[in-house]
Amino acid sequence: AVASEGGIDDAKRRGDAFARAFSAHLARLMEEPAAYGKLGLANLLELREECLREFQFHDAYRSIKQRENEASLAVLPDLLLELDHMDEGTRLLTLIEGVLAANIFDWGSRACVDLYHKGTIIEIYRMSRNKMQRPWRANDFDIFKERMLGSEGKKPKPHKRALLFVDNSGADVVLGMLPLARELLRRGTEVVLVANSLPALNDVTAMELPDIVAEAAKHCDILRRAAEAGGLLVDAMTNTLDGLKGNSSSVPLMVVENGCGSPCIDLRQVSSELAAAAKNADLVILEGMGRALHTNFNARFKCEALKLAMVKNQRLAEKLIKGNIYDCVCRYESAPAS
Repeated sequence: AVASEGGIDDAKRRGDAFARAFSAHLARLMEEPAAYGKLGLANLLELREECLREFQFHDAYRSIKQRENEASLAVLPDLLLELDHMDEGTRLLTLIEGVLAANIFDWGSRACVDLYHKGTIIEIYRMSRNKMQRPWRANDFDIFKERMLGSEGKKPKPHKRALLFVDNSGADVVLGMLPLARELLRRGTEVVLVANSLPALNDVTAMELPDIVAEAAKHCDILRRAAEAGGLLVDAMTNTLDGLKGNSSSVPLMVVENGCGSPCIDLRQVSSELAAAAKNADLVILEGMGRALHTNFNARFKCEALKLAMVKNQRLAEKLIKGNIYDCVCRYESAPAS
């Protein structure tokens, strides 16, 4: 946090004050675990972010996010070109592998932070992609593939609207989730990128996403047309969500804030924009350890849901999926029968 503001004396003073305040919270909880009511990991993560904001550290990972976004956007055109030369089945598997591989870029995981000191963002992404060996720990890809592409010559209807809950900045969103969003757009599905309202760790925010999409759209007509159709202005979302522009030749790509400032998400407490966007959604994609595993792994939705994450915490791997660190989760759930 201090480094994000250049290490100036005022930042050091506030950093020391934050350290004392947050340490005092943790010390009290060690002695009296029920002091703040019933707590889970998501609450502790949110407590940390609130403490940082209390001492005027509004985005401690700002410079890191900018650097990783630029590095990822530089190689995005080559990735899209590679994807466009694949058949549908191969491309869909490569896209899901890409989301899982790119989810390794998580500054909330000590194991992953250690990796960053050993290579560049692109080297780490390629290493992660090369290790995407199936079967994954939760391995519903084939079911999802059949829903997307059909079988025995029968083509299924594309989804009407997909909510994509994105996670980290850099390779995670640029090389993982944006290409997946592009594939859904190509199939005629409206796509809503759902991101944090406030910064937390290196998670991408709804305010940052339009600029990232704008840069990506310079290299892709599909993204450009969809971004134009969707507006990509957070304050205009309520106007565009309930109906497409009559003269638009593309389904829209939109951005909505989730009302949250934590690496996790409680879907009982979301923004009014997200609630409006969810009304017509028939596919939810939750990506990342915080949103797909910590807080919603066992959540059941009224529409189809896909949960994607790389497990980067040994304790979570053992308790939740009975696996190991860097195991992958691809969990697909069909819509319940009406």
